Amino acid sequence: MESFSFSLALLRRGGSLRIYMSRISLQRTSTLALRQRKAHLLRSFELSPQILHASLVERFLNCGKANCRCHTGGPKHGPFFYLNRCFARGQMQSLLLKSSTQIAQARQSVAAYAQVQQVLDEISQINHELLRRGEPLLAAS
Repeated sequence: MESFSFSLALLRRGGSLRIYMSRISLQRTSTLALRQRKAHLLRSFELSPQILHASLVERFLNCGKANCRCHTGGPKHGPFFYLNRCFARGQMQSLLLKSSTQIAQARQSVAAYAQVQQVLDEISQINHELLRRGEPLLAAS
């Protein structure tokens, strides 16, 4: 099962169609090719120390001043960048990123998580297809 944030990230990039298409093509791929792809993914897999499971959100807001232009149809204040993390029982933690360095680090960290999730999903799809064929997940040495 895919996590909620990963599904949203894929939809934004059009990745849901790509994953659907890869599931179809796995059935047409030889067992040897599947095992080779899985071995390549495992060899090249590196876990970034920057990994962060969160969402980076850009917001434009109204201020608290009643006479401000943002309340009369003018442009809102911002952009403000927030890092949002979801926890169990619907709890969410939000962090205001105050510098361009923090924003850049957050972008890189969220992207690193998405990349790890994508590799794990591909390995999982290969394992699913191997099990569907009745093949062992670990190749005989």
